[in-house]
Amino acid sequence: MKIKRFVGDSFPDVLRQAKEQMGNDAVILHSRKYKEGGLFGLFGRQKFEITVAMDENGRSGIKHLATPASDYMEMDTSQLAVPYTNEILQEIKQMKDMVEELRERIDDENPRDIIGQNGRLLLKHLVSRHVDEKLANRIVKTVEERAEAGQVHDYAYIKKLCVQVMAELIKAPRDIELKKGKSRVVALIGPTGVGKTTTIAKLAAKFSLIQKKKIGLITLDTYRIAAVEQLKVYADIMGLPLQVVYKPGDLKPAIERFSNQDLVFIDTAGRSPRNDEQMAELVTLLREAEPDEVILVLSATTKSDDLLDTFKRFDIMKIDKIIFTKLDETNCYGSILNTVHSTNKRLSYVTNGQNVPDDIKLLDDIQLAQMIMGDDPGL
Repeated sequence: MKIKRFVGDSFPDVLRQAKEQMGNDAVILHSRKYKEGGLFGLFGRQKFEITVAMDENGRSGIKHLATPASDYMEMDTSQLAVPYTNEILQEIKQMKDMVEELRERIDDENPRDIIGQNGRLLLKHLVSRHVDEKLANRIVKTVEERAEAGQVHDYAYIKKLCVQVMAELIKAPRDIELKKGKSRVVALIGPTGVGKTTTIAKLAAKFSLIQKKKIGLITLDTYRIAAVEQLKVYADIMGLPLQVVYKPGDLKPAIERFSNQDLVFIDTAGRSPRNDEQMAELVTLLREAEPDEVILVLSATTKSDDLLDTFKRFDIMKIDKIIFTKLDETNCYGSILNTVHSTNKRLSYVTNGQNVPDDIKLLDDIQLAQMIMGDDPGL
């Protein structure tokens, strides 16, 4: 490797020297502009210096740019005749991308504090409601950007603006779709203990008793005798037909027998998302059923990290919507926002008790945001 320093009265001068002695493929390692002579650094002559390198075979072997950014900012880049290698250009781009990513991360984690104490209070409140801290910072930053200058010290106004921002993140929850003249098959899946069977009973009651739709019920939850008996009781009370399916081959005929129904709900057994055998069995059943919608049922009492892990494991079945249960068993609902934001899936219903059919609601996005903030959405 040959490394040589060139000094001259201008950059074109030192570049010409480097080109003549080292060739066109030389690589600039370092450059600077300084003053020579004078008194205490004043009144000196301006000089230019570059250090270039070339390997012994006439090819540049430098893979790391050593020049300080401040030196390049002073250079007249239009005068540079020595080309950079592709490796160096790529590293410059990577460095720029890293700086931009770091800047965005800093912005996300540090709100601009335009609304001062109210912004800090809002951030603390969101985190206390179990909203992910990074997401809470983003929400506060958006609130700060939208806040009108004359109202930034009005905390009630700031909270209302925060509700609007969260509602946009949640998006409008979606009901179960119905199609005129065609039976719709909806399968509810989820881990054990989240209340799928009771949720199906509530949905069946809502659509049959209130919307006057023809409903069929199918249960695959034959692991628990109590689950089958529970759904039978609900079906008898509401006067709805129920099919109990014990093996995958019987599922499609059961669905076909309900082809004249408006809506068919399939109740599946709770599965441990970490049990590969149980999950594979559920995949086989849903492949046989070919449901129009797959709804994941989750408990609002579960930690955000566990909710996201559960979603990822069940999403091999192509989840369409999410229902959250057990809202009556907690008073912090930030995990709902965290889940919706991270999965980019729409909410459907929420449940807040065991009463059939009363304790189930299709809240709108504003009501859900109010609930997360700790306000009463009218559950």
